[in-house]
Amino acid sequence: MLNYFINNETPYIGKIKLKFEKFPHYTGGDSGKLNKIHFDLGFTKLVSRMIPRKTLTGWEIDPVAIELINKYTDGRIIDHDWGGGSLPNSFMTADGTNYIGDINEGWWYFKNGMTVCGDYPRGVALKWKTAVNDKTLMSGHNGLLGYYGYTHRGGCLFTKGDRLFDESYKPIAADYEESEWKEWETSYNRKLKEADDFDRKWLEEDGIGSVIPFRKRGAIEIVTWEQARQAAINLSSHLS
Repeated sequence: MLNYFINNETPYIGKIKLKFEKFPHYTGGDSGKLNKIHFDLGFTKLVSRMIPRKTLTGWEIDPVAIELINKYTDGRIIDHDWGGGSLPNSFMTADGTNYIGDINEGWWYFKNGMTVCGDYPRGVALKWKTAVNDKTLMSGHNGLLGYYGYTHRGGCLFTKGDRLFDESYKPIAADYEESEWKEWETSYNRKLKEADDFDRKWLEEDGIGSVIPFRKRGAIEIVTWEQARQAAINLSSHLS
């Protein structure tokens, strides 16, 4: 019944259930996966969960989701055959040579208007300004918002005007606007004051860079798309 009132935000077919959960970001077993957080009450959250139907090869995939991923992400969903076996419903590069992730990663690309980066397909994506289902403007770099570098540990979008991410860079006030630097100094000092011994040691080792966004951590300003792509690659490698 809830399927008629709550949109399915996953690439699976099954039943949607409502639950109160404090930590809903888990997947597996008979609990399915998080569909959407509807209300965050602080101490708990009202969420909907997708409980997919089970098949001989795993959870049942919505063929419409596969069609959308294949059409709009510059990747495709196929079986990934490797020396030790086969991974069904894998998100691969269009030519089928590079594994990017599972069906959920392909669905994440589609939902966020991203396409596969041919030079660095696993860990970097192109993110577009245009609607996710409108690739008529996606020729060359028209409509490109930036390059997104990511791993399972996090990610960041890099565009023109940001900094070319450099993990070895040590931030200095002269490289930034005075207002930016003061804001980060205030945030850093507050974190130091509130931190326990373990966190304080990490903060002191990392310095003020620990509160500066990835897209601002570097000495060189990004002025070309090639630099934006390189910044995303650098971050992906850093987070790996």
